Amino acid sequence: LSRRNTTSLHIKMDYKEVVARKTKSLIDSIPKEWILSEIPTVDEQPNVCTYLDSFLPENEQKITSATVAELIKLQKEKKITALDIAYAFCHRAALVHQLTNCCTEIFFERAFETAKALDEYFKETGLLKGKLHGIPISLKDQINLPGITTAIGFVAPHICEEFEKIVTGRPSRDSMSLIAKILEKQGAIFYVKTAVPMGMFGGETASNLGITYNALDRKMSCGGSSGGEGALIGGGGSIIGLGTDLGGSIRMPSMAQGLFGLRPSSNRFPYLDIANSYPNQTISPSVVGPMCKNIEDLIYISELILSDPMCDTDPKHLPIKWDQDVIRKGLKGKKIKLGILKWDNEVMPHPPILNTIEKVKETLKSAEDKFEVIPLDGSKLPIKLSDSAQLLLSLFSCDNYQEIENNCKLSGEKWIPRFARNYPQPGKVDSVIDYQIKAGKKYENQVKFDKIFEQVDCFIMPSFSTVCWKEGEIYKVNNFYTRSINPFDLTSMTFPIGRVTKEDVPFERTNFATEGDKSNWEYYDHESQIGKPVSLQLVCKMYHEEECCAIVKEITEIMKAV
Repeated sequence: LSRRNTTSLHIKMDYKEVVARKTKSLIDSIPKEWILSEIPTVDEQPNVCTYLDSFLPENEQKITSATVAELIKLQKEKKITALDIAYAFCHRAALVHQLTNCCTEIFFERAFETAKALDEYFKETGLLKGKLHGIPISLKDQINLPGITTAIGFVAPHICEEFEKIVTGRPSRDSMSLIAKILEKQGAIFYVKTAVPMGMFGGETASNLGITYNALDRKMSCGGSSGGEGALIGGGGSIIGLGTDLGGSIRMPSMAQGLFGLRPSSNRFPYLDIANSYPNQTISPSVVGPMCKNIEDLIYISELILSDPMCDTDPKHLPIKWDQDVIRKGLKGKKIKLGILKWDNEVMPHPPILNTIEKVKETLKSAEDKFEVIPLDGSKLPIKLSDSAQLLLSLFSCDNYQEIENNCKLSGEKWIPRFARNYPQPGKVDSVIDYQIKAGKKYENQVKFDKIFEQVDCFIMPSFSTVCWKEGEIYKVNNFYTRSINPFDLTSMTFPIGRVTKEDVPFERTNFATEGDKSNWEYYDHESQIGKPVSLQLVCKMYHEEECCAIVKEITEIMKAV
């Protein structure tokens, strides 16, 4: 789209026309030989991975299923090139996008040029450029790259640069997020940016630009707001992705696609020049973190970012360098007091989650040299999870969603129905005093909830109340397991730990804690969930990212051996 004469474009262009052109431009960005002649129906091919593995070349599948360490090693041994890696991931990403609508920007030619330059560098020097030499990394559509649009789920930025600046606060289209600079310096290859919901609000990824679907079952939601990342990584089209988390936005898509997703405490990872809705909302700020298929890659990318002195150029970044010794030592000589919170006594999770928590609890009890397992009573939590979650929602609406309205008005786009349903306008704008009261309440809640760590070092809890849900139906399974953690600012990670089995049958309940509890329980459809990944969530103290990674690594290794 032309970026000149913006006023004229604003008056004459219908937002639906902008969306149609944008959709077409994405397909046009894909090499013609990678365009599917026919998109199989959801019933014919619900699982993107299974479908793509049935016809993609074996050499490409080996690349897209390898770890970062394996790909680095293969390049050093001259068995594959950066271009081989870029080609395999771009090819698969193109196909995943056609099946799930997971990308907002596609720039494969740029990726190929970067890969060729890396290969030439290696050929001339015999050295890899950095620890991410030739590794493709996907980015949520908040992270700025020079010459690539950032839209954060709105139509207006796709009309002109002026609107992009208004919506995202981006100084120019040449700007680059600090975290992207760190990755690029280490030899990373950027090739796509991924879909988010309108304004990045929501546990599903839907906007007027389109809906993104789950890569493991296209009938299901991919989660949100980092849903494009979840679908792309879940479909094998990315090895490492960067998402953000304001209310579960890394953890929900990770849970929905069986990924590892780290929600670090605020400002541990540098957020400088990352676009956002309500960027100056500092009571419970958004955080950026990694999403990966395995814990090793998540640790690898976390160490790389947090060991880089460039992080300190972000004034908000806390100068806490990554301590790899915590990972290397693991739990040797330590015995972790591990809490087990089966449910919060507000919304009971579905049987696969309850059964998995029980299995983990009993298994870890036998690892007595490493864990002291301590059951936690959901009725005795220092703060109800719903209270924490409601405080967060009240921060979202402090301006009566005026910012969302203004950004929609630029293009003339309408609020999507689910936004209006899930985020109703309170009808008033908070005063400065109102906002200060909420800041005080957040701190008060933190002080109270942190008393849980007088009993335990960390605790396992559900990631969500269900393993998956049909796209558009999140309101039927609303719960507080992810959203509540953000105002406490605790380090947390969603991790896959099992799959739904035939034994995870529903059982009758007559006494429900809330209407939401009843709605969620009645939503459970055992047959549709069999085989889906079951994820749990580890919650640690603030700024304990290394410990969180080490404990998840230990737990997953123990459970694999069962």
